[in-house]
Amino acid sequence: MMPKDEAHSDPHGELAHLAGALRHHVVRQQRRGQRRVADLQEVTLIPQAPMAASSERAVESRPSSKEKPAPAPAAVPSPPRSPASPPNPGSPSETWRSLREKVAACQACALHETRTNTVFADGDPPARVLFIGEAPGFHEDQQGVPFVGQAGALLTDIIQKGMGLSRSEVVIANTLKCRPPENRDPSPMEKATCAPFLLAQIELVDPELIIALGRHAAGALLQSTASMGQMRGRIHRPPQLGGRRVLATYHPAFLLRSPNMKKETWLDIQLGMAELGLSPPPRG
Repeated sequence: MMPKDEAHSDPHGELAHLAGALRHHVVRQQRRGQRRVADLQEVTLIPQAPMAASSERAVESRPSSKEKPAPAPAAVPSPPRSPASPPNPGSPSETWRSLREKVAACQACALHETRTNTVFADGDPPARVLFIGEAPGFHEDQQGVPFVGQAGALLTDIIQKGMGLSRSEVVIANTLKCRPPENRDPSPMEKATCAPFLLAQIELVDPELIIALGRHAAGALLQSTASMGQMRGRIHRPPQLGGRRVLATYHPAFLLRSPNMKKETWLDIQLGMAELGLSPPPRG
């Protein structure tokens, strides 16, 4: 995916979709007694980022004290979950393979009509570092693997030559699992629809550090409308991700068009390496 100008802010409206998906994820975790994350009431957006108005739910009328309540209907067995059902990150049965199968079967949005392949991830859990990009591009859609074009080659250099790790030691994923037509920006609805899959991946990988590549990935993970310049250069610990460390930096595709920003990206990567206790590999 070739991201647009990294400094351009996301619309505030898409944060409502993402916040809703994150709230749903938090409630699931709390019900299953898994990793404690911030209380649902604490999952908020950044200041000056108003939530979009949500539709009101109809409130069921209650019988008065003079009325005799109608008998409850007989319980109907729930149908079995289909492979494309939303994931349960806290479920012991939720494995990397089963999650991949659910993504492959997903038809929750219109992107399934135009995709060649779903693009789940490159690498297997557990991993110390999880890279999260924006969405698959043409080559990723053809091969079903994230970051395989020129941007992928640059990311591989960052991992191997910059961090001293092999690509097989990290996991690489995207906020979206299907390619948007013509490499357009992901829509708020598409990001909200894919959010449960991404959150499940984060739970299964359980990384020490998440590196968000580009404005769309960083904004989704941090629930922020800030520019990339404002989000990068520091370690975030968003409560909606259980306080995991998140580092935002520029997308490799953006760096191919703006090579002068590679220096800033290297500073970000060095900050992440310091968090992990990694030293740069020897030159030569």
